[in-house]
Amino acid sequence: MKHLVTGGAGFIGSNLVDELIASGDEVICLDKNKNGYWNDEAHNHVGDICDSSLVDKLMPGVDYVFHFAADVLIQETIKDPIHCYYNNVVGLATVLTSAKENNVKKFVFSSTSAIYKCDYMIQSEDSHEDPCLNPYASSKKSGEHICEVYSNLYGLDTVVLRYFNVYGNRQHTKGQYAPVLGIFIKQRKENTPLTITGDGSQKRDFVHVKDVVNANILAAKNSISAGNIYNVGSGINYSVQEIADMISPIQAYIDKRPGEVERTLASIDKIKTDLNWKPTVSLEEWLQNELNVIEV
Repeated sequence: MKHLVTGGAGFIGSNLVDELIASGDEVICLDKNKNGYWNDEAHNHVGDICDSSLVDKLMPGVDYVFHFAADVLIQETIKDPIHCYYNNVVGLATVLTSAKENNVKKFVFSSTSAIYKCDYMIQSEDSHEDPCLNPYASSKKSGEHICEVYSNLYGLDTVVLRYFNVYGNRQHTKGQYAPVLGIFIKQRKENTPLTITGDGSQKRDFVHVKDVVNANILAAKNSISAGNIYNVGSGINYSVQEIADMISPIQAYIDKRPGEVERTLASIDKIKTDLNWKPTVSLEEWLQNELNVIEV
């Protein structure tokens, strides 16, 4: 099989590239970050998903497209919404169009739980949505609609995966707006206070990148109906304070950030039933292993 992975040198994309290559498949990796996590056994290309001539050059013969390339840091998208919409909407449409014209078997789109209103204790795929909270969420919801158009109008088989809080190997640790687990682990290594936003009561459903990679592969290779949407989470949530307490007693509190929801918790019944997928990595066990490494 031949795959195109956009954003394939990033956090989740690079983990998928490694897994696909380990299984013996051919992989084309497209990413604009020349300093990312590149697998030397892939066909690697530094470039922009909005460059239609480049995308069209890479697409012939591709069986499956995994689309990760996007602006993903919420606070950065609030600062620069135009950049966010250009990459996350125009870039997606560029890749979808090329996939459609080259008869790709399936297109797997990485979306987000950030589109949910989170007014219930648990979010299922048909829960209330509020994607207007920030540019990132609204761009991803727009992306879901665009995928639906390409499935319904052009016959391109698309699948949408809504990730909850992904953690694990190669997670972001730099910058003010890196995800909380990456920041906390880095602060623990440096023996500095863990910076907790607000009072730490906000809860998140954390899912390991290994499980996210497996969800992508199953979504691509299973014979499910075009246009399906699946949550990818653990079905368990923890407060930021609980996470901090597992990592270090040295803590500090900073102002709550705008545009963030109070609670996420995935209903994963649909993906379990349709794709026979389930989470395999325990956050608490993973954290303990990480802390053991730090202590050595």
